[in-house]
Amino acid sequence: MAALRINILSNYAGQAWMALMGVAFVPLYIRALGMEAFGLIGLMLSIQALSMVLDLGMGGALNRELARRAHDADAAHTSRDLVRTFECLVWPIAGLVAALMWLASSQLSNHWLHPEHLSHTETAHAVAIMGLAVALQWPSSFYANGLSGLEQQPILNLINAGFATLRGAGVLAVLNWFSPTIEAFMWWFAAMGACQSLLSATVLWRSLPHGAGQRARFQVAELQATGRFAGGLLAIMVLSAAVTQLDRIVLSAMRPLSDLGYFSLALAVATGMARMIQPMFNALYPRYSKLVALGEPEALTQLYHLSNQYLAVIVAATSVVLAVFSRDVVFLWTGDATTAAMVATPLTILAMGTALNGLMNLPYALQLAHGWTRLAAMMNLAVLVAGIPFCIWAVNHHGISGAALVWLGINACFVLVGLPLMHRRLMNGELANWYARDVAPPFIAAVAAGAAMKWLMSTIPRDIWGVLQLGIASATCLSAAALASPCVRAAILRQLRSFPARRS
Repeated sequence: MAALRINILSNYAGQAWMALMGVAFVPLYIRALGMEAFGLIGLMLSIQALSMVLDLGMGGALNRELARRAHDADAAHTSRDLVRTFECLVWPIAGLVAALMWLASSQLSNHWLHPEHLSHTETAHAVAIMGLAVALQWPSSFYANGLSGLEQQPILNLINAGFATLRGAGVLAVLNWFSPTIEAFMWWFAAMGACQSLLSATVLWRSLPHGAGQRARFQVAELQATGRFAGGLLAIMVLSAAVTQLDRIVLSAMRPLSDLGYFSLALAVATGMARMIQPMFNALYPRYSKLVALGEPEALTQLYHLSNQYLAVIVAATSVVLAVFSRDVVFLWTGDATTAAMVATPLTILAMGTALNGLMNLPYALQLAHGWTRLAAMMNLAVLVAGIPFCIWAVNHHGISGAALVWLGINACFVLVGLPLMHRRLMNGELANWYARDVAPPFIAAVAAGAAMKWLMSTIPRDIWGVLQLGIASATCLSAAALASPCVRAAILRQLRSFPARRS
């Protein structure tokens, strides 16, 4: 458990820093480039997410297989062949991504996007470079999956945090000293993506067990052995990418590019919250896979509920603060009252949707640990079919707030429908405990604390006192959620009881 604790803590440290880098410089980007150009940055993030479907499930399969083989002396030496086999597919696919984006750049600029201040030529050029940036960054996620499967989260987070800093802060130097254009922004991101992918590859290869004097080789047998699971992951990724990007795709097609910029601003904050959820998945998915492979159901059940309670505390506290103080958060961040008013309602809705999505991370990890991909694929297909007409209607009638409602509705379906279906097959009989003990107590406590804080702090000024007020509200919600969660409360009490003994 000590190694798991270290991995979780390093994941949180890394994700917290990356979240900071993801949001700290956004107002400066908007000031330097304008809201339309920032809309293109939001489009780049969407395309980056959509490009993950070309992973073909290899990253997730690599994560699971390395976690399983690391504890099997007979299979450990095959890990290098597995990585080489997948690697021979990853880089050509990255080249395909860049080529497709270059070919589609003019069509996207002329027939899909709606720039009002940027010329179509500037937009097309930016989209072409965007494709290169996405393609060069994309392989790093494959190598990150490998390092995660080997439970090498500390070094992985150092890499991710370092390049998040270079991307976020370094691009400001490019914009200020070389060229304040969206093209320069994209070129810098492309260079950093290439460096991150190459460094991640080097670290993964050095972390793999060495074979008996044999060089790693492409093995068709590895594709056959992992093909079914990778195929299931591919189906999930294709459908999930379509579901998660549905709002942005419809918004970019139906509304001005500036609206996509405002929505991307709200997403930047909500994504910062999501970064506080991902560390638990990254650390626990390989551990769940290990326990499944070792055949230890009791230990798996105990860890499942313990980890879900800790995750629920974090999700409840962060989502309630963002939902209740959405306008204040954006105003403190940007200093623009008009932007804060535009983004407040979508951000509140996105925060609630992201909270529900976050709660499904560990149940999804449990499904993958058992090699079960059908449920997630079918759920994503169902919400996509139902979500397309709803999204078109919502964006047409309610703009960016309607796009945010789509995200909330989709994730409500996952929690209310998908989770009960999962528990009919995995951990049968544990559903009531998940709802009543793992999730409900911290959320009820956080909502009550957030409402009380909002009543006490009706207006938050944009100064150090305002930051302090928001910090007090966040600490209050976190404390309330932690004390309401049975396992977390017990852990806190154990620490308090042991404190006098440590001092003596």
